[in-house]
Amino acid sequence: MIKSICFLTTYKCNARCDYCECRPEVETRISGPDLIRFIDEAYDLGTVGQVIFSGGEPTLLKDDLFDAIRHATAKGMLTRVVTNGWWGGAKPSIGLDFLDRLIDAGLSELNISVDEWHQDWIPLAKVRNAFLACVERRFPCLIGHKAAARTRLSKEDLESFFGVELVHYREGQCYTAEEQSRLFTTGPIVPVGPAAAPIRDEDLKRIPWHGGCASVFRDIVVGADYQLQPCCGIVTKGIPELTLGDVRDRPMLDLIEDGNNDAILNWIALEGPAAMARFITEREPGIPFRDDFVSVCHVCNEVLTRPDMREALRKHLPEKLAYLRLHRQLMEEGRGIRKLAETYM
Repeated sequence: MIKSICFLTTYKCNARCDYCECRPEVETRISGPDLIRFIDEAYDLGTVGQVIFSGGEPTLLKDDLFDAIRHATAKGMLTRVVTNGWWGGAKPSIGLDFLDRLIDAGLSELNISVDEWHQDWIPLAKVRNAFLACVERRFPCLIGHKAAARTRLSKEDLESFFGVELVHYREGQCYTAEEQSRLFTTGPIVPVGPAAAPIRDEDLKRIPWHGGCASVFRDIVVGADYQLQPCCGIVTKGIPELTLGDVRDRPMLDLIEDGNNDAILNWIALEGPAAMARFITEREPGIPFRDDFVSVCHVCNEVLTRPDMREALRKHLPEKLAYLRLHRQLMEEGRGIRKLAETYM
């Protein structure tokens, strides 16, 4: 059941982080009228409660962004902007003025990307003004931090520079309004696509990655190139199974239905890419597969971009089809029973 939609509103950015393909000279973006239309399509799905505006740097869209936030808010949807915080400006009043415009448009929460790569391009003083504006307004704000094994910019460094203690975010935990304005989360750089080249292997931060994917069929992404992805999208662009089609050519609902019927996507959703990797290596022991990934997205990318893994999937997928159909059917029946129980008990 799809809960959120993320618009990568533009691939233009006023930073040029090594691991990212977004750049100041890139003009690819979703038009303002199209953003409004796609918000309506997402709303009509009946289950999408949150709209996320990311990029690139979404605030470069100016009035188109404010109009889109206002439109989604009017439909009762929560909204989030993921930004590098450049708009904090040279003095605190600049950050406050811009934040007030976002609040007036109806924005629900803000994520600010802060790490050693962004800060090669965006002065941390500007980010501080943006962040402290949220603290002053008690507006929900989360500092999104990317880390390597030997990071040069830590949580403690940020606390010292901001003059504010950051609160570690944990999903499902309740926070006061004041705490919500200074949340912090950190995660590893995922070395896929452009990120694979500049990040040294020894600098990758390893974490447990086995298990299923909580994003497929729950979070969808529309890129600035108008391609719909059925998950969080942290993979190399253009993977066929994770690119459902152009939302200008077909209704979003039709593209999502195609994804719902795709065996590979169901496999990822039901068991996860780690299970797919084990399945392949059990049947093709000669295919090497390492055990040092940084996230489930990293595993998924490895499975779906390597020619030898893709060929093994093509060859052995028929063995899995009956199981996947049954698993999906049982899951849907269980969901229906829970819905009935919630309604009548």
